[in-house]
Amino acid sequence: MPLSIPAAMAPSAPLTVHDHGPMGQGELGQTMGVDPSILVTLLNPLEADDFVSRERDPVDRRRHVVTLTAAGQQHFESATRAQREAEDALFAGLDNDQRQQLRSALVALRDNLARGREDACRPPGTTKDC
Repeated sequence: MPLSIPAAMAPSAPLTVHDHGPMGQGELGQTMGVDPSILVTLLNPLEADDFVSRERDPVDRRRHVVTLTAAGQQHFESATRAQREAEDALFAGLDNDQRQQLRSALVALRDNLARGREDACRPPGTTKDC
């Protein structure tokens, strides 16, 4: 069964909170580039599974602060280990210099695609959308 867009994006919420620390729900949505209504559908199952918590900010009761829970931290660490092991198996035949070259090339491709995203689907020399 294919993942829905919110389900596919769900891992980025705990990752963002892990990297930036507890943050307001609005700030989290802005950081992730996600509409507030979509963010709620991402956070609800994460909160139900005890990966994140949402608490009212005692200073501003309109604001909800999203925090990574201990279970969320443990799950994040487990996923990070699994990713590292998969990368090590995939790139076992490459030395460190080759891995760094591959990483640099992939980052350059990603950045290039991000810059030209609006033109990525157009044949050169045309203005017609896909």
